[in-house]
Amino acid sequence: MKIIKQNKYLKVYISILAIFSVYWLHDKSLVGNDWGVSEWIINYQGGFVRRGLPGEIAFYLAKYFGLDLRFVIFILQTLTYLFYLYSIYFFFKKTKLNLILFFAFFTPIFLFYHLAEIEVLARKEIFMFIGMIWFYEISGKNNSLTNSLLWVFFILPLITILYEPTAFYYPFFAAVIIIKTRNFNIYKTIIILITIFIPSSIAAMFSAFDHLTIEEFELMKNSIKINFGEDCLGSCNLMGSKKESLIHINKTIEKLTKDGELSMYVYLIRYFLILLIGSIPLILVIFFSKLRIKILKFNYLLYPFFLLNIFVPIHWLMFYDWGRAVNIIYVSSFLFLIYLYKNKFIEINFKKIRFLINFYLNICIKYTFLKSKKKLTIFIFLIYSFCWSPPTLLSEDVNSFPIYRLPYKTIKSISARMQNYINVKD
Repeated sequence: MKIIKQNKYLKVYISILAIFSVYWLHDKSLVGNDWGVSEWIINYQGGFVRRGLPGEIAFYLAKYFGLDLRFVIFILQTLTYLFYLYSIYFFFKKTKLNLILFFAFFTPIFLFYHLAEIEVLARKEIFMFIGMIWFYEISGKNNSLTNSLLWVFFILPLITILYEPTAFYYPFFAAVIIIKTRNFNIYKTIIILITIFIPSSIAAMFSAFDHLTIEEFELMKNSIKINFGEDCLGSCNLMGSKKESLIHINKTIEKLTKDGELSMYVYLIRYFLILLIGSIPLILVIFFSKLRIKILKFNYLLYPFFLLNIFVPIHWLMFYDWGRAVNIIYVSSFLFLIYLYKNKFIEINFKKIRFLINFYLNICIKYTFLKSKKKLTIFIFLIYSFCWSPPTLLSEDVNSFPIYRLPYKTIKSISARMQNYINVKD
C-alpha cells in the first residue's frame, strides 16, 4: 500500500474516532457518576494526591472564569484526547504499514477500544501514551542522546504524577536509553539510568504512598461541593477509601474468586485469549523480527518484549479494569515496536509472515464461500477489527459488534436529546 493512500485511510479513521469521541465526552460530562469524569475532579484542594493535577487545573479555570466544572473537564478531556489522536497520526504517517501492521493498527484493543467502551474514554493513561509518543519522537536514531536524558529526568516525573502506574512501564523508556547508549561501557549506562530515573522514582513513590488523611479528603470533597455543587463520586471517592496498594491487590484477588469456585480460571483464560487474539498481528511481527543492533546478547525481540512487560502483572492486580489493562499493555508495546521499526533498529521478516498468512488464507478459501484472497482478507479484517472488543471489568464478557452498537447508540442518544429539547421548548 502506498503511504499516501495509507495516510488517507488513517485520516478518515482517526477523524471518525475524533467526531464520536467529542460527542461522547460531552455526553459523559453530563452523567453524575461517570468514572472518567470523577477521575478528573480529583484535585489538590486537600493536599497532594495522585492524579490530582488535571483536576486542580480544571478547578481553577472553572472558578476563575465562572464556568461549570464539568464543562471545563469536558474541554480538557476533549483537547487531550484529540491531541492523542493527532499524535498517533503524526507518529504513524511516515511509517509504511503493510498488511500485518495494518491489522496491528486496527486491532480492537488499540484505538477503537476507547469508543467501543465509552466509560474508558479519556482516562488518565492517555497522558502516558502521549508521553511515550513524545519521547520516541525526540529519541530518534539521529537525535541527540541529551534530549532523551533530559526528557526522562524532567518530563517523565510529570507524566508519573498525572498517571502513577506509568512506573510499571518505565522499562520502555529505559530500553530507549539503553539503545542510545549501546556503545557505552555497561557500568556507565547503568549509572546514567539510575541518575535520570531518580526524579521519576520519587514521583512514583509519592503518588503511590502519600495519601490524603480523612480531614484532607473531606477538605477536597467540600471544596468541590461548595464551589461547584459537585459530589466526589467514583474515582474521586476512592481517594478517601482504597488508600494502600495492598488493599487494591487484595480487592482484585477477592473479585477474581468471589463469583464462584472456577471464576478465577474463567477470568484469567478469558483475558489471556483477549490479549492473545487482539495482539496476534503484533506477536507475529515480534516473533519474526530480529535486532539490527547489538544489545547485550539479544538477537530477537521476543525475550526483550517479555522483559519490558515484566512489571505489568503487578499493575493488573491493582485494579478491576482489565480491558483497560489490555489496552495499556498493547499500546505501550505497539508504540515501542513502531519506534524500533521507524528507526531501523529491527529487521522484520515480512516474507515469512506473508508465507504464513497465505498458507492459512489458502486453507480458508477451501472451506469458505469466499474464493478470492482479497475479498477474504477484507472480510477477516472487518470481523477482526470491528466486530468484537474487550469489556472494561474483568468479570464482564466480550462485547460483540461495536461497529454497529456505537453508531446505533449515538443516533439513539442524539434522538433522545432532540426529543427532550422539543419537549422543553413546548
